[in-house]
Amino acid sequence: MDSSRKILIVTYYWPPSGGVGVQRWMNFAIQLKKRGWDPWVLTPENPQFEIKDEKLLERVKDIPVIKLPIWEPFNLFHALTGNKDRKNVQQGLVLEKSDRSLKDNLMIWIRGNLLIPDPRVFWVRPAARRAIDLINKEGFSTIITTGPPHSMHLIGKRVKKKTGIKWITDFRDPWSKWDVLEKLKTSSLALSIHKKLESSVLDLVDYGVTVSERLAESLGGMEVIHNGITTHNQSTSAPNSSHFTIGYFGLLNELRNPRQLWHLLDQMCRENQVFANKLRILIGGIVSESIKAEINELNELKSKVEFLGYLPHESIQDEYRKCDVLLLLLNKSSNSGWILPVKFFEYLAAERMILGLGERKSDLGDLMNAKDVGEILAYSEIDSIRGFLEDVFENERRPNAEDRASLLKRFSHETLVDKLEKLIMK
Repeated sequence: MDSSRKILIVTYYWPPSGGVGVQRWMNFAIQLKKRGWDPWVLTPENPQFEIKDEKLLERVKDIPVIKLPIWEPFNLFHALTGNKDRKNVQQGLVLEKSDRSLKDNLMIWIRGNLLIPDPRVFWVRPAARRAIDLINKEGFSTIITTGPPHSMHLIGKRVKKKTGIKWITDFRDPWSKWDVLEKLKTSSLALSIHKKLESSVLDLVDYGVTVSERLAESLGGMEVIHNGITTHNQSTSAPNSSHFTIGYFGLLNELRNPRQLWHLLDQMCRENQVFANKLRILIGGIVSESIKAEINELNELKSKVEFLGYLPHESIQDEYRKCDVLLLLLNKSSNSGWILPVKFFEYLAAERMILGLGERKSDLGDLMNAKDVGEILAYSEIDSIRGFLEDVFENERRPNAEDRASLLKRFSHETLVDKLEKLIMK
């Protein structure tokens, strides 16, 4: 194939990695391949993630993947502690523990102050060397780095300096303004290093891309290519009429815990026996043990909640369609307004009402307020949340078919890749 059509994508998340992080560039790579481009992927050989979805490998079997070993410092920590709390560390749940040990606090401090920008920083040099070799041998025209982890952008910076290749960065989340840095006890010195590294990337890159308008503005102005959805021929059957099912799918930690909603639902069950008889709550994904304990203390609600654990991407679509309301939880943080999550688009494709909890004045709020596919409300707006749920329960609100169809077309990966393709060809 013509080397001008070759693209090297550097990403930490690639199948069989599961979860949200893999979806964006897996789907963009697939669409680019369909359009006659030749995307290759450089990714770690032994990445540290627990969530795997082997079925995704079939979707990317025609995309060349170069794997390079990575050393991650927390692997040593896990080995020394017998892998205790391994999953909690990887999902960030150790940050929430009220009884953190000295080891927990030390690990958090190290993560926030010594491993900058993230624990994958030790992969930067070897990955950059490998990328440079590949560019010299294969003649790639463009390198794309996607973060987090933002160490991927430091790889791109080294490659750009050495080869002069066209470089596109993709910010799926903030860097120096990431809301978790405070929880990591990041010092002012460490934060200044984050900002310096971030600026060095933004100063050198040819084109910067991110997922929402507000995040683009916070990064000094970038091209916006939203997250999106690849739609398939899906059943649009109605949910089981014998139940009223609320579903949440994703990481559920204290940053997203809808505490007021749990208590509201418990109260609604006490007040309305018909509602109580029908209510069912499905929660799929990694859930903080403290949240499980909190729900278990609510006498009416606890028997109605089913924790499904992690679900492969293929089967999660079926779970969406079992629901009457799909719950979308944004982080309770100052920058939640910048995030337009992948989950919104997946929910949209399921043809169910969406209840978003978070910042009304946000990219998600702007989108949902303009279309009748659900509502975004503040976590504390109990009366409005109750009114929304009662309307859906009484079948007085359903997604507007035209609004839903227009959003799915606008945010399909097939449409979104148009803008990406134009950047690559500049």
